[in-house]
Amino acid sequence: MADILIIDDDRDLVNSIRVILESKNHSVRTAYNGKEGYAKIEEKSPQLILLDVMMATDTEGFDLAYKLRRNSAYSEIPIIMVSGFPQKMAEMGSESFQHIMGEEWPVSQFLEKPIDPEKLLAAVDNLLK
Repeated sequence: MADILIIDDDRDLVNSIRVILESKNHSVRTAYNGKEGYAKIEEKSPQLILLDVMMATDTEGFDLAYKLRRNSAYSEIPIIMVSGFPQKMAEMGSESFQHIMGEEWPVSQFLEKPIDPEKLLAAVDNLLK
């Protein structure tokens, strides 16, 4: 059983992911934006973070992931980025995200929305090993 923090502004999605994870006896905490998420991480380091990309800004999730990677207290926490981001990138063109792509990815794994529960659980299990 792991302590998992979900950071996503889509409350319906957060609730459905919570149900999936709790069905496997994980302890789930939630935050609805990057600032709230960071505060919960400072309160108690989770064993895994599920993080949305686009919240208040198109890159809020990436900004938080980079902030965590640069902080030695949190740099080892695995992050699964959950997003419709590849679809958004296809719509907007990759040049819109070049400032992100130039850096090393700050996340352990990417899952595209809508989330497949089996893929989610496999990714969680894999990263918690």
